[in-house]
Amino acid sequence: MKSSFNLALILFSGAALAIQPYCQSGFKPIADKDLQLDLSKLNNVFTISHDEKTPPTVTTTEVQVNLCDSLPVPGENTQDFCGKDTLICRRIIHTRGETKSVDYIQPIAENKDNTEFKPIKPEDDATKSGYQYILSLNGGTWANRPQSAQVFLECDESESKDKPSNPTVVSYNHDVLTLQWKTVFACATKAGEKKPDDDKKTNPPPSNPNDNEKKGMSGIGIFFTIVFVLAAVYFVGGAFYNFKMYNARGLDLIPHREFWFDLPYLIRDLFAHIVDSVMSHRRGTGGYVAV
Repeated sequence: MKSSFNLALILFSGAALAIQPYCQSGFKPIADKDLQLDLSKLNNVFTISHDEKTPPTVTTTEVQVNLCDSLPVPGENTQDFCGKDTLICRRIIHTRGETKSVDYIQPIAENKDNTEFKPIKPEDDATKSGYQYILSLNGGTWANRPQSAQVFLECDESESKDKPSNPTVVSYNHDVLTLQWKTVFACATKAGEKKPDDDKKTNPPPSNPNDNEKKGMSGIGIFFTIVFVLAAVYFVGGAFYNFKMYNARGLDLIPHREFWFDLPYLIRDLFAHIVDSVMSHRRGTGGYVAV
């Protein structure tokens, strides 16, 4: 009986700490439209802080947000953070020199199933920039007063998909925290339509023909690198040998100097011989041969 009770407790805890439904794959933000959102990229801790000089201290207002799952609680100084079931935590920190003191710890919203996610103007195009949703979160309590948050999620097609931007704190009035969050992940897609990230995985961009050429050039590069290294060893080693064995100086250090000095003339004679052979071959073809 006791083991059954423990199992039930574990299952209940897991359900209480599950990822919010609007962050799960295939979430439909508008009931009567065949659209879906993928807010799973927002399943992370986002921190917004604002410093204000309040002599003799500096006052920092810090807001930590994870819309999808509970904020982590550090293993040390747990009393300076919100509880383990918190989605949004607001803290007031005073710093004086090297000393920091956390004066207010406000759990704004908890990871429960009492959230509300709805579009502001359902009739507009939810796939375009400017479309907004309002996410209502609550469950927090501070100084015996209930706390809540209103998060305005706005579609922003210009934002990068690699790293989501931070939300912006609009206000904190009457125990209600208001956030504005412009993100590309608030742009809806048609159900079944491939998302940009999925399209890259299933249909990678066509390869550039120049890529194969660059890969082929790597072998030529290796060849010339070997030739350069061998030439360097030949000339440096030969110069050192001539210096040690014959006490050579200046141009006499060059190994096989006569050959290298004659090489331009040899190339010139070879080129002239080839040209002369080609021209003679052309003059010997065509026409009549005298008898």
